[in-house]
Amino acid sequence: MKRKTFILLTCLALIAAVAGCQPQEDSTPLSAKLTELTGLVQLKQNAEAEFAPAAPDSSLDVNGQVQTGDDGRVRLDLSSGTIIRIAPSSIFTLTSNDETEGGLITRIQLEAGKIFIILNGGQADVETPSGVASVRGSYMKVEVDPVTKTIYITCLEGDCSASNPAGAVNFTNGQSVVLFAQDEQGNWTVPSVGQMTPEEFQEWLDENPEAQEFYEQGIAALTALAPTEEATEVPTEAPTEVATDEPTEVPTEVNSAVPPAGASNACSVLQEPANGSGLGKIGNTTFTWSEQPGATAYVVTFINENGVRVRVGTNTNSTALYIEILGEGGSYEWFVTAYDEGGNELCTSTASTFSKPQGDPTPKPKPEDKPERPNPTEEAPYCDPCDYLGSCYTPYYCFE
Repeated sequence: MKRKTFILLTCLALIAAVAGCQPQEDSTPLSAKLTELTGLVQLKQNAEAEFAPAAPDSSLDVNGQVQTGDDGRVRLDLSSGTIIRIAPSSIFTLTSNDETEGGLITRIQLEAGKIFIILNGGQADVETPSGVASVRGSYMKVEVDPVTKTIYITCLEGDCSASNPAGAVNFTNGQSVVLFAQDEQGNWTVPSVGQMTPEEFQEWLDENPEAQEFYEQGIAALTALAPTEEATEVPTEAPTEVATDEPTEVPTEVNSAVPPAGASNACSVLQEPANGSGLGKIGNTTFTWSEQPGATAYVVTFINENGVRVRVGTNTNSTALYIEILGEGGSYEWFVTAYDEGGNELCTSTASTFSKPQGDPTPKPKPEDKPERPNPTEEAPYCDPCDYLGSCYTPYYCFE
């Protein structure tokens, strides 16, 4: 009996040993390789106490930091295939890289300065002192003013979003958003979407050779939107009094977290999608509602059955968003809160419902999916950095 027990235990030990030798599924943590270093670039890994000069081809681990001087620039090639360029006078932290229900999410912290993100799959979130900027597509710039903590975001191409405690907005190709810091009274300003300027388009081209195609598309769109030089007759006098029978009072007690019952007659009426609609798990969906008198901005709130909230801001009575921003499947309620030009809440609509399936995870990008390096052009035949950009910044394809 003892002999059988000994043999059995020996066999179990051998099985466990063999199982332990089997190859485990790779778990590749996020890291970044530093290239194209110019000027002062310093590096500090998570376990290190001091910054030290960075060397070409050195790696930045999770929770590691990069700090650039007034003349410092560096390109980071993330293991996920994403490219990040860090401009002068910046402090950058590589926070995490998580696989979630919606796919691969890279999180970054930018304390000061400017970064350009060329995303290769998944999503990137940039945490700043005054809000969060996200890109789920390709090209986004985030800049932090070191004094005012105002955040300037441009979306050259892709699906971008920006949020602060006052609300959130989605924006896309050729659009921009400004996130203002909290004021002295503790108030936040609802973000709104604008158009990129020619200078912002040029900045993308100057700092990112890969942006050539989207730069040309953006400039063409900007030119098409430019007003024509036609004479417009302007009236010399305007009426000083306008008669109206509409009531001027607005509700003074409105709970912005939960829409008040019976508020549809006092606030915007939700129109599309129809109440109880079933939406797809991916794709662009437009939400519309009636205009609210006196409103210059709206915040749309989505709440799922688990109480998770997503807020999107807009200055029109509709918003088009990719339904993937609502990561969880199931039932949702949505309602709209209207604000006046001073950022004061006017009223909140009644809620409507819809449902959506759970989204599919985004496949992790492979190394071979990285953007190809372009060949030198007639404008930059010798890889001379000063001749190419006018700012002595070496194009990345000039490195072997």
